[in-house]
Amino acid sequence: MSPCPYGALLGSHIPIGHGKGTFLGSHPRFRGVQDEDRIIGGYPCVPHSQPWQVYIFQPVRCGGVLLSPRWVLSAGHCLYRVRLGENDLGQAEGTEQERGVLRAFRHPAYDPTTLDNDLLLLQLDRPVRLSRAVQPLALPRSCARPGTSCLVSGWGTVTTPQGELICAYVDIIPDDVCRRAYPGRVTPNMLCAGVRNQRVDSCQGDSGGPLSCNRTLQGIVSWGLQTCALPGRPGVYTRVCNYVDWILNTMNNN
Repeated sequence: MSPCPYGALLGSHIPIGHGKGTFLGSHPRFRGVQDEDRIIGGYPCVPHSQPWQVYIFQPVRCGGVLLSPRWVLSAGHCLYRVRLGENDLGQAEGTEQERGVLRAFRHPAYDPTTLDNDLLLLQLDRPVRLSRAVQPLALPRSCARPGTSCLVSGWGTVTTPQGELICAYVDIIPDDVCRRAYPGRVTPNMLCAGVRNQRVDSCQGDSGGPLSCNRTLQGIVSWGLQTCALPGRPGVYTRVCNYVDWILNTMNNN
């Protein structure tokens, strides 16, 4: 069973015309699309407790994270229109803000085969209005240590809206344990997170969503096995602390 990129809070499968890369829909590392996929072992988030969460849609759904009123960070294989202030996809709550994407900046070293450098910055066509339901998440000043408790969130769906945003607590896994779980596949730009002896994981449809640790962005949902939340197979995230300079330089220069 081979790893594949996440699309629901367990990989997304999207053609992108910006930057390096090709259509990823048939890539063997991407998780298969299943209507029931969602964060495993999670619970409904307190409404708008994750105000930096971004819903990326049309035609395939991903997650993202708000960095500033004009910038969203997601996975390198996600793109399209975005919506902020969402909690329940099935209800209009009056807090939603929808924006188009003016420009997309995929990391220049993104590798669609290994999913190394799996990041995408989206410049919105106009700034969002910050509110109780829409807030940016801070970039990290240092990398999270193993054992740090973090929160991953997503709507846990690729093709059919599931409703409420789902949250789950996971722990940063030591790098050596992460590498043993996926021999030859984990690069220094990736981190693993999960819960030992519990079925807690992101899954298809959650790609690009945030892994927040102490209210800073430490990870972006990237990839995992086709079957989510298997024992000894934690979720794999892009290690955001390695990219702070690239993120800030891209935002400041555009």
